[in-house]
Amino acid sequence: MSLEQTACEDLKAFERRLTEVIACLHPATTRWRIVLLVVSICVAAGAGQWLMDPLTRIVPLSQSLGNHPFFMLATALLILIFLMGVHKRVVAASIITSRTREVLCDFNMSCDDTGKLILKPRPTNIT
Repeated sequence: MSLEQTACEDLKAFERRLTEVIACLHPATTRWRIVLLVVSICVAAGAGQWLMDPLTRIVPLSQSLGNHPFFMLATALLILIFLMGVHKRVVAASIITSRTREVLCDFNMSCDDTGKLILKPRPTNIT
């Protein structure tokens, strides 16, 4: 097997592994996006109920928040999932592809969002 054939096989193996890793991240990313969306909607709905309550203007803030446990629970859950790093899990695939693009740039290559390699034309030496 020649050196060129070996290099080609290595590139194909790298591309297969990269597409596999990115494809495996998509279900988890989708689940975390759904969780984030549902919790955000719950916070928005709870905030709307809290702000539309006529007693909100009359009673102290602590009592007003105590009167709306749904809003408090949803807000606490939103803060908790952000502290757990859900914002990183939502964009995990794009983080991997952007870092891969940075590394591949040194080899005059790139990749698309699915992990397929893109070979760039060789630079011409103009002297």
